[in-house]
Amino acid sequence: MRTTRRTTVTGILLLMLGIVSPALGGGERTNIQGMGMARTFVATSRGLDAVGINPANLASPDESLITFGLMPLGIHVGSDFMTYGLYNEYFTGVESEDGREPRYLTDSDKRKILGSFPDEIGRASAHLELRPVGVSVRLADFGRVSFTMTDYVSASGIVPRDFASFILYGNTPGSLYDFGEAGAYATWLREYALTYAMAMPVPEFVRSLTAGAAVKLVHGFGHFEIDRFNTRLLTGTDGVLDGSIDVHGRLSGSEPLRGSSDVAFQMFPAPAGTGFGLDLGVASDVNEYLRVGLSITDIGSVRWTGNVDEIVRTGTIHLDDPLNEAQRDSVENAVMGETRSGGAFTTSLPTTLRLGVAVELHKIPGLKEFFWREWTLACDYNQGLVESAGVAALGRLSMGLEFRPWNFLPLRTGLSFFGADGFSFAFGFGLHSGSFEFDLASEHVNYMLSEESFAHGSLALGMRVKI
Repeated sequence: MRTTRRTTVTGILLLMLGIVSPALGGGERTNIQGMGMARTFVATSRGLDAVGINPANLASPDESLITFGLMPLGIHVGSDFMTYGLYNEYFTGVESEDGREPRYLTDSDKRKILGSFPDEIGRASAHLELRPVGVSVRLADFGRVSFTMTDYVSASGIVPRDFASFILYGNTPGSLYDFGEAGAYATWLREYALTYAMAMPVPEFVRSLTAGAAVKLVHGFGHFEIDRFNTRLLTGTDGVLDGSIDVHGRLSGSEPLRGSSDVAFQMFPAPAGTGFGLDLGVASDVNEYLRVGLSITDIGSVRWTGNVDEIVRTGTIHLDDPLNEAQRDSVENAVMGETRSGGAFTTSLPTTLRLGVAVELHKIPGLKEFFWREWTLACDYNQGLVESAGVAALGRLSMGLEFRPWNFLPLRTGLSFFGADGFSFAFGFGLHSGSFEFDLASEHVNYMLSEESFAHGSLALGMRVKI
């Protein structure tokens, strides 16, 4: 009976998590230079790279009249509780004369898997950022203006360790599982940003001062979230299973994303949500070698009004006889719940405070003779101010280094600490030839170097043409 009961409840939870599995952060991954420096970019970004990070840097000295960005792209996938080594060891079977066979986990194996969860909760995420349109124009002595169109697709899932424990051990007598921390979020946003920056009157204690701002029209094409997953399962010492289900989610999306058979996919569908955003920033060259930057980005929200559905799953479970039809029906009714038309709702943009400092080491008096060619060392602190699409409002510290042995070949590296990704080691480079620039970067090189620890992967590349 226990095996049957375990199979039944496993199906319940898999079905419920199946609801959240399509979970689909942005603004930082089309900055290829910054990606190569572990997303250290508040004081160092220039031109179109400054859009979305620190608009004041758009007015940095640049001899070009017009700059075009050629569809920079950044992607990231990762998990903080499942590495490729762990997956390969325990979930791909074992070799035998007849091919691969299932691996039966020992208690030690199960404890090792559960030990991979940090702080009782595991998170997985995926991000895609693409900028199909990017152009900036110098306005003589009046600064510089840019227009960009950027798509952000993000997804995150939150899995409590109790869920993995239930899958591994089942509802053993005397067990209690609480899945209240589970959740999932998915968003596809398109941002149209008009950014302007200009030089400001210079105080006596600095060499230069620029300020910038961006106004954004944000179209939301799809949003999904499970914002409540209050589900508990209690198995008494007599093997009787009692539980409660209280799940709530919301879904809004344009017709092509809803799977309507008579609507083809479109590059410019009618938005299901609309909002506005604002970026503000300042930057200053304190002296010949020291530059600082401060910005606050993505102040705003999106209001979702198109095709809004509300997902509700509520009920109680009592199972002491899996063959009892009434008990099975009550379980099915609690799990299936209902999906009903919902009202408009609002989600916040990922408002972030950014601080940065950069030092050109080869220009420091007394140290010039120790540095060959150009060396720039930078440090940033980025602090999320709101919870957005399942991304916690966390702080992240990073340090980056750019070395230019020749003007056409910038080499970059960096370290990032804390935040959603924890520790990461980045590397990137560029090939610049005056009017044409190509850049490539990854901010998770440390994971790629070891199959056992591989848990995050990222890649960013982009090109620019300057006239």
